[in-house]
Amino acid sequence: MALHAHSLPIILYLKNTLDELINPIEQVEWANWEEGDNTVDGWLTIAGSLFVIGLHFATVDGDLSDDEAAFLSDVHQFLERHQEDSSNLTSREYRDILCNSVRKNPQLYMNLRVPPAVTYLRIYDNEHGTDYAEAAKAMFFRYANAVTKADGRITKEEELALSKFKQTLYESDLVTIAAGGDEASERLHKVTEVQTNAPRNLDELLSELNTLIGLERVKSDVIQLVNFLKVQQMRHSKGLDAQPISRHLVFYGNPGTGKTTVARLLAQIYKSLGILSKGHLVETDRSGLVAGYVGQTALKVREVVGSALGGVLFIDEAYALSTGGGQDFGQEAIDTLLKLMEDNRDNLIVVVAGYTGKMNTFLSSNPGLRSRFNKYLSFDDYSPAELVEIFDSFCTKAGYRISQPPRDNLLRLFSVLYETRDETFGNARLSRNIFEMTISNQANRIVSLTDITEESLSIITEEDIPSMSDLRCCPSKP
Repeated sequence: MALHAHSLPIILYLKNTLDELINPIEQVEWANWEEGDNTVDGWLTIAGSLFVIGLHFATVDGDLSDDEAAFLSDVHQFLERHQEDSSNLTSREYRDILCNSVRKNPQLYMNLRVPPAVTYLRIYDNEHGTDYAEAAKAMFFRYANAVTKADGRITKEEELALSKFKQTLYESDLVTIAAGGDEASERLHKVTEVQTNAPRNLDELLSELNTLIGLERVKSDVIQLVNFLKVQQMRHSKGLDAQPISRHLVFYGNPGTGKTTVARLLAQIYKSLGILSKGHLVETDRSGLVAGYVGQTALKVREVVGSALGGVLFIDEAYALSTGGGQDFGQEAIDTLLKLMEDNRDNLIVVVAGYTGKMNTFLSSNPGLRSRFNKYLSFDDYSPAELVEIFDSFCTKAGYRISQPPRDNLLRLFSVLYETRDETFGNARLSRNIFEMTISNQANRIVSLTDITEESLSIITEEDIPSMSDLRCCPSKP
C-alpha cells in the first residue's frame, strides 16, 4: 500500500487506537443487536463512523478535492488491510465511490451525531471504571481535523463544522445519550443495577488508587477519609452516636491532574462501603446545568441530579456557575443544586472541581455552599519525572518504546514547562499532547526510509521529541 506522506501519521495513530478500542466495544452486550447475537463488531462500528465523518468533513465546504479524496482513499485501504480484505482501489476510483455515496445519501453526511462506538465504550467504562470513551472521542475528532487539513487549507465551513462536531462529542457526557436514545439510557441504568449487585472489593479499589502516578497527598487524604467513614459505621453498628458529616467534596487543582479518575474511584469506594446504592459517576459542567431561558435551568439541574442519584455528581469548573453576572441563570442552578443535595443527602455525593483560587471565590458566592462541603482534596501538578512516567504509560499502551537518551530529552523539556507553568498547565493532558507530537514526528522521520521494519515503527529516538520551539509554534490542544 503506497501511502501519501500526509496520511501516514493519522493512519499510525488510528492503528494503535483501533487495537485498543475494538476489544472493549465487542465486550458490551447490546440487547437485540441481531437475532441470536447481542454483541457488536468493533471494527465495523468504528470503520463505519470514520467513513461518515471523513465524507462529512471532505464535502462540508461543497467541494471534494483530489487531495481529500486521496487521503480518504489511504485511510480506506488501511482499514481494509486491517481486516485483510483490500480492494486495491485507486484514489480516483475511490473518489467516484465517495461522490456517488453523497449523491445517493446526502442527508447521511449533513449532520454528525455521536458515533455509536462512544456510546458502547461509555457503557463499558461504567462497568469497568475505564476511560475508553474519551480515547474514542479524541480519535474521532483528531481524524475529522486531519481530513480538513488534507488539502493544505481549512475553510470557514470546515472550521465551523469542526467546532460543531467537538461540541457534539463533548456535550454528550450526561447519562442520557442523544445518539443512543432511550435504549442507550436504559442500558446505562442496567449497568448501575449490575454494580448494585456486585460492587468491587474495597481493597482492590484502594490498590488501584495507589497505583496512580503521583497524587500522594490525594491518596493519603482518601485513605484517611475511608478510615473515618469505616469507624463511623462501626460506631453506628454498636449503637454509638456517629459523627454527622457532609460527604460532598471539593477538588482543587489544575487541568489534567486526575480529578475525574479519582472521583470515579471514590464513587465505587462509597458503593463498596454501602454509602451509595449504585456507585456510578455522572460528569457535567456549566453547560450541562445552565439553560438560556427562564425556568429551564432548574429542569436541567433536576435531570442531571436525577441521573446521578446513588452515585457521584462531578461538576468540573464549578466556579463558572457563579461568574455570569446579574442576567445569568447560574445562580438558579446553584440554588436548585443546594436544595437537591439536601433532599438526597443519603444517596448523592457532589464533587465540585476547579482551580484553587476560583473555587474559593465560588464557595464564598453563596452562604449555603461552603457549609455543604467540608472535605477538600488538593491535586498537585505532576512533577517533571511524573510527567515522564505518564508519557511512558502512553508509549506502553500504544506499542512504542523509548530508550534513555530520548527520555532524558523529555525530562529536560518537562522541567522547563514545569518551571514556567501557570494555572493552564495541562499536566497529564500536556504529556498526552507531547506524546502525540512525538509519534507524529516519528512518522515524519520514518516515512522516507526505504526499509520500514516493525522495530523502526516502534522505537522513539531523540529527534522525535519536540523542542520548546515546536511547542511555541504548535500550542498544545485543550
